[in-house]
Amino acid sequence: MMGVERLRASTVCVVAGRVLLVQLRDPKTGIVRLFPPGGAVEAGETPAETAVRETLEETGYKVRVQGAARVDHYPFVWAGTEYDCETHFFRADLAEPDPVSVRKDPVVVGAEWVPLSGLSAALDFDQNIRESVLALAFR
Repeated sequence: MMGVERLRASTVCVVAGRVLLVQLRDPKTGIVRLFPPGGAVEAGETPAETAVRETLEETGYKVRVQGAARVDHYPFVWAGTEYDCETHFFRADLAEPDPVSVRKDPVVVGAEWVPLSGLSAALDFDQNIRESVLALAFR
């Protein structure tokens, strides 16, 4: 069974040996997990623009993407819907050192800087996302 197609973009922002992740709560299951910040590419946006916008919205940090994206295709279930994701993962760095705002809502719980040494374990719930983030984090 094919899922709903979803074009996404995310950032892998590494600063001083730590990676910026966002805690998200699945609205259906209530499970909170860490993800690289990101979301759906909107009409008129490039994946790089989406990655920057979503990172700001979810973490409060302004980032700049570095280079070309790593594009991966994988299935993912969110809020009870199965998606067929195409995600453009971008390595990024901070455009400003401090967050400009912090968004919290029922889905976005908060941002967290995870040490590179704990990154694999933090993302162990999904092999596809973990492999993409690790490939960029340790580049």
